[in-house]
Amino acid sequence: MARQNPLETAIQDDLLDKLIGKWHIDRKFANRDMENDAVVTWELAHHYLRIAMDDVARPSMYAAHVYIGFERPMSRYVIHWMDVTSGSGPDFLGYGTRQADSITFEWKDGDGTLMNTFTWHSQDDSWTSKIEQTKPDGTWETFCVDTYRRAE
Repeated sequence: MARQNPLETAIQDDLLDKLIGKWHIDRKFANRDMENDAVVTWELAHHYLRIAMDDVARPSMYAAHVYIGFERPMSRYVIHWMDVTSGSGPDFLGYGTRQADSITFEWKDGDGTLMNTFTWHSQDDSWTSKIEQTKPDGTWETFCVDTYRRAE
Protein backbone atom coordinates (compact mmCIF):
# COMPACT_ATOMS: atom_id res chain seq x y z
CA MET A 1 0.00 0.00 0.00
CA ALA A 2 1.43 3.38 -1.01
CA ARG A 3 1.95 5.91 1.73
CA GLN A 4 0.05 9.16 1.37
CA ASN A 5 1.98 12.41 1.32
CA PRO A 6 1.33 14.11 4.72
CA LEU A 7 1.10 17.48 3.01
CA GLU A 8 -1.90 16.21 1.04
CA THR A 9 -3.76 15.32 4.25
CA ALA A 10 -2.92 18.50 6.18
CA ILE A 11 -5.84 20.43 7.62
CA GLN A 12 -6.88 23.57 5.77
CA ASP A 13 -9.43 25.26 8.02
CA ASP A 14 -10.27 28.96 7.80
CA LEU A 15 -11.86 29.02 11.26
CA LEU A 16 -9.04 27.28 13.12
CA ASP A 17 -6.53 29.54 11.36
CA LYS A 18 -8.09 32.46 13.26
CA LEU A 19 -7.02 30.84 16.55
CA ILE A 20 -3.30 30.86 15.71
CA GLY A 21 -1.24 33.21 17.90
CA LYS A 22 -0.64 34.27 21.49
CA TRP A 23 -3.63 34.72 23.80
CA HIS A 24 -4.58 35.79 27.29
CA ILE A 25 -7.47 33.73 28.65
CA ASP A 26 -9.89 34.82 31.37
CA ARG A 27 -11.42 31.66 32.84
CA LYS A 28 -14.72 31.95 34.73
CA PHE A 29 -15.83 29.05 36.92
CA ALA A 30 -18.87 28.99 39.21
CA ASN A 31 -16.79 29.66 42.33
CA ARG A 32 -13.51 31.16 41.08
CA ASP A 33 -11.71 32.92 38.26
CA MET A 34 -8.33 32.10 36.72
CA GLU A 35 -6.06 33.61 34.11
CA ASN A 36 -4.07 31.62 31.59
CA ASP A 37 -1.76 32.47 28.75
CA ALA A 38 -1.82 30.36 25.61
CA VAL A 39 0.16 29.87 22.45
CA VAL A 40 -1.73 28.29 19.56
CA THR A 41 0.20 26.75 16.67
CA TRP A 42 -0.20 24.27 13.84
CA GLU A 43 1.77 21.10 14.65
CA LEU A 44 2.74 17.81 13.00
CA ALA A 45 2.85 19.05 9.41
CA HIS A 46 -0.39 21.06 9.81
CA HIS A 47 -2.40 18.03 11.00
CA TYR A 48 -3.20 19.32 14.48
CA LEU A 49 -3.81 22.69 16.01
CA ARG A 50 -2.19 22.83 19.45
CA ILE A 51 -3.37 25.08 22.27
CA ALA A 52 -0.66 25.22 24.97
CA MET A 53 -2.23 26.80 28.07
CA ASP A 54 -0.47 27.79 31.27
CA ASP A 55 -1.74 29.45 34.44
CA VAL A 56 -0.28 32.94 34.96
CA ALA A 57 -0.10 32.36 38.74
CA ARG A 58 3.23 31.29 40.21
CA PRO A 59 3.49 28.57 41.09
CA SER A 60 1.29 27.50 38.22
CA MET A 61 -1.82 25.60 39.28
CA TYR A 62 -2.92 24.58 35.78
CA ALA A 63 -1.46 23.65 32.42
CA ALA A 64 -3.00 21.97 29.40
CA HIS A 65 -2.23 20.92 25.85
CA VAL A 66 -5.25 20.67 23.61
CA TYR A 67 -4.91 19.17 20.14
CA ILE A 68 -7.60 19.68 17.51
CA GLY A 69 -7.58 17.70 14.29
CA PHE A 70 -9.99 16.58 11.60
CA GLU A 71 -10.97 13.03 10.64
CA ARG A 72 -11.70 13.12 6.94
CA PRO A 73 -13.36 9.68 6.68
CA MET A 74 -15.86 10.63 9.39
CA SER A 75 -16.10 14.33 8.40
CA ARG A 76 -15.67 15.43 11.98
CA TYR A 77 -13.25 17.29 14.20
CA VAL A 78 -11.38 15.50 16.95
CA ILE A 79 -10.07 16.96 20.21
CA HIS A 80 -7.48 15.53 22.59
CA TRP A 81 -7.52 17.42 25.92
CA MET A 82 -4.62 16.72 28.24
CA ASP A 83 -4.09 18.71 31.43
CA VAL A 84 -2.56 18.45 34.88
CA THR A 85 -5.91 17.63 36.51
CA SER A 86 -6.90 14.65 34.38
CA GLY A 87 -5.64 11.25 33.43
CA SER A 88 -5.22 10.00 29.93
CA GLY A 89 -7.02 7.75 27.54
CA PRO A 90 -10.29 7.70 25.65
CA ASP A 91 -12.13 9.74 28.32
CA PHE A 92 -10.32 12.84 27.09
CA LEU A 93 -10.95 12.32 23.40
CA GLY A 94 -13.95 14.06 21.89
CA TYR A 95 -15.52 14.64 18.51
CA GLY A 96 -16.97 17.80 17.06
CA THR A 97 -18.88 19.48 14.31
CA ARG A 98 -18.68 22.98 12.92
CA GLN A 99 -21.58 25.36 12.58
CA ALA A 100 -20.67 28.80 11.14
CA ASP A 101 -18.03 30.30 13.48
CA SER A 102 -18.31 27.60 16.18
CA ILE A 103 -17.04 24.08 16.68
CA THR A 104 -18.76 22.00 19.36
CA PHE A 105 -16.98 18.96 20.75
CA GLU A 106 -18.57 16.29 22.92
CA TRP A 107 -17.06 13.49 24.98
CA LYS A 108 -17.75 11.40 28.03
CA ASP A 109 -15.71 11.25 31.21
CA GLY A 110 -16.22 9.60 34.57
CA ASP A 111 -18.65 12.34 35.61
CA GLY A 112 -20.91 12.25 32.53
CA THR A 113 -20.92 14.05 29.21
CA LEU A 114 -18.91 17.16 28.43
CA MET A 115 -19.55 19.65 25.66
CA ASN A 116 -16.94 22.26 24.68
CA THR A 117 -17.96 24.95 22.18
CA PHE A 118 -15.23 27.14 20.67
CA THR A 119 -16.70 30.29 19.07
CA TRP A 120 -14.86 33.01 17.15
CA HIS A 121 -16.19 36.56 17.47
CA SER A 122 -15.26 38.50 14.33
CA GLN A 123 -16.19 41.92 15.73
CA ASP A 124 -13.24 41.92 18.16
CA ASP A 125 -11.16 38.92 16.99
CA SER A 126 -11.74 37.07 20.25
CA TRP A 127 -12.80 33.53 21.11
CA THR A 128 -14.87 31.89 23.79
CA SER A 129 -14.60 28.30 24.89
CA LYS A 130 -17.67 27.26 26.87
CA ILE A 131 -17.43 23.94 28.68
CA GLU A 132 -20.67 22.39 29.87
CA GLN A 133 -21.26 19.08 31.62
CA THR A 134 -24.18 16.94 32.62
CA LYS A 135 -25.18 16.74 36.26
CA PRO A 136 -26.19 13.38 37.80
CA ASP A 137 -29.85 14.13 36.94
CA GLY A 138 -28.91 14.57 33.26
CA THR A 139 -29.37 18.34 33.07
CA TRP A 140 -26.61 20.55 31.69
CA GLU A 141 -24.60 23.09 33.69
CA THR A 142 -21.77 25.42 32.73
CA PHE A 143 -18.43 24.25 34.08
CA CYS A 144 -16.28 27.07 32.71
CA VAL A 145 -16.26 29.89 30.16
CA ASP A 146 -12.89 30.92 28.74
CA THR A 147 -12.51 34.23 26.90
CA TYR A 148 -9.48 34.42 24.61
CA ARG A 149 -8.08 37.88 23.82
CA ARG A 150 -4.97 38.46 21.71
CA ALA A 151 -1.84 38.97 23.82
CA GLU A 152 0.23 42.05 23.09
